[in-house]
Amino acid sequence: MVKNFKLFALLIPLLMLFGCSAMIEPRADIQRSVDYLRQDVEKLTKQQEELTRKVNELTSKSSQQETVSSPAIIPSEKLAIDDSSNLQKESSTLYDKGMELMKQGKFDEARELFAKFINEYPQSELADNAQYWMGECFYSQKRFEEAKETFEGVSEHFPFGNKVPDALYKAALCAGLIGKNDERIRLLKQVTENYPFSDAAEKASNLLSQIEKKD
Repeated sequence: MVKNFKLFALLIPLLMLFGCSAMIEPRADIQRSVDYLRQDVEKLTKQQEELTRKVNELTSKSSQQETVSSPAIIPSEKLAIDDSSNLQKESSTLYDKGMELMKQGKFDEARELFAKFINEYPQSELADNAQYWMGECFYSQKRFEEAKETFEGVSEHFPFGNKVPDALYKAALCAGLIGKNDERIRLLKQVTENYPFSDAAEKASNLLSQIEKKD
């Protein structure tokens, strides 16, 4: 009996040792699992940081290439200014060519260019001038009836143009040349009354004085 007790007494520490070992071992496995997971997270974090760095580098290079290779965007206002400049240049060329032809005595060709100018650039500051010079072309060809109508067209179509007083005065001259004296006087008075400070008004006033003396 004593012998069996001693044996049991020896077994108890061994059983306790194995029991503790069994309890400790699962905890060690959990710790190892945690360590493995921590390593995986650290590895993934590093990979994500590297990927972010590469994406940023590619984005930066792409932006630089677009800055170098992409054409500059021209504001609409600048386009409008450029278009206006080109139109002015084209219209001026057409107008100047008409003037040159008129000086050369090529009145029909000049008149056609002036008419084309008015048709294409009716808002130009030179539109009333072109109308006036068309009248001068007719006048130089002694086509006074047509000249009169063309001169009067300056005040009708371009009432605020600087050529209106001169055109009305020339229309008065044409009226006198075709025997329309009453209309001549009416046009001369229109110049003196409506444009008293113009050179044309001075000419009209002098002509009116001459007419009154004759009468």
